[in-house]
Amino acid sequence: MAIVLLAGVALGVWLWWRRQGGAPRHARQAETRLRRICLGDDGQVERLIGGEMARAPGISRAEAASRAVERYRRDNR
Repeated sequence: MAIVLLAGVALGVWLWWRRQGGAPRHARQAETRLRRICLGDDGQVERLIGGEMARAPGISRAEAASRAVERYRRDNR
């Protein structure tokens, strides 16, 4: 009985963790791409995201990261 209860709790925690895992996958991918572009410089990543959020108030962090990646690509052709 204890094993079944423990398994149920573990499953519940795992499901909660998956739902609360932060940003959706595509959002995390945009920040990951931006971090690669910035060679791991977290300060630069934050500045670029902040710049995009200043240009378009109200957008999400994920959208700002995506726009920063696109702006970088466009500016460095």
